[in-house]
Amino acid sequence: MSRIVRAEALSVLDRDYIRTARSKRMPARRLYLRHALPNLVTSSMTIGGLIFGGLIAGTVLVENIFAWPGLGQVIVSSVQSNDFPLSQAIVVIYGSLVLLITLLVDVLLVVLDPRSTMREA
Repeated sequence: MSRIVRAEALSVLDRDYIRTARSKRMPARRLYLRHALPNLVTSSMTIGGLIFGGLIAGTVLVENIFAWPGLGQVIVSSVQSNDFPLSQAIVVIYGSLVLLITLLVDVLLVVLDPRSTMREA
C-alpha cells in the first residue's frame, strides 16, 4: 500500500498544475492539502478497500492456522462435516461484508472528491 501511495504521490506531484502552483509560490501546506491530496485519495482508498476485503477473506486461513475461534474456523469445520447450508451462510456473510466495504469506499470517494461521479452531459 505504501508503495502504491508513494508512486501515486510522485505522479501527482509531477503534474503541470502542481508545478504551476509551486511557481506561484503557493504555501506547501495548501498545495499538498488542496491540490495533491484529493488526487491521491482516490486511488489510495480504492486499493485500500480491496486490500481490506482481502484481509476479511483471509481470516479463514489465519483462524485455522492459529486455532482461533471465529467464523473462519466454523466454515472449515462445516465443510469437513458436510454441513453445506452453514458454510453457504458464512460465505454470504463474508461476501456481504466485502460488498459493504466496497460501497463504503465508493461513498467516501464521492464525498471526498465530487468530480469522481462521472456525469454525462
